[in-house]
Amino acid sequence: IVQGFQWATREGPLIEENIRNVKFKILDAAIAADPLQRGGGQVIPTARRVAYSALLLATPRLMEPVYFTEIQCPADCVSAIYTVLARRRGNVSRDMPKPGTPLYIVHAYLPAIESFGFETDLRTHTCGQAFCLSMFDHWAIVPGDPLDKAILLRPLEPAPAPHLAREFLLKTRRRKVKSDREKEAETPREEEGTRT
Repeated sequence: IVQGFQWATREGPLIEENIRNVKFKILDAAIAADPLQRGGGQVIPTARRVAYSALLLATPRLMEPVYFTEIQCPADCVSAIYTVLARRRGNVSRDMPKPGTPLYIVHAYLPAIESFGFETDLRTHTCGQAFCLSMFDHWAIVPGDPLDKAILLRPLEPAPAPHLAREFLLKTRRRKVKSDREKEAETPREEEGTRT
């Protein structure tokens, strides 16, 4: 049962990624009396399916990594930094002047997926005067329900905040299917029969 649980939490039912912040409680279990029917080959996959079912019935949510970002800039660039962070779902935790200098330090949290191109965007909007340093800080729940099939996502348009979880789910599944197909295409096939 433990191995099935570990398998289920290592490859979750939504996007086959690790599961976090979940607690399972077994209330009842009936195992076959026949030793052939209660081996690892039967119990492990069953435990995995039970864990998957429990997860899917418990309104699962996706989590994303969030970076802590420290930005140094002149005082006249602070409003531009707020604008760039707001467009990328970032939020400022505090800003303060750096003692003895004309610089400001802005502390913010930025979802990791929004950090790609962030420094370039930041420098563009501040004419190269802002510098940032980012590091992993915590995991946060992605807004929205990943299993809401009523959400229609349009290609090449950014999804609104309540639809982000569904968008992440669909794009991750699509990407993983593509990578599996590419791996299959790369494996050399053995020739059928031998040549003489």
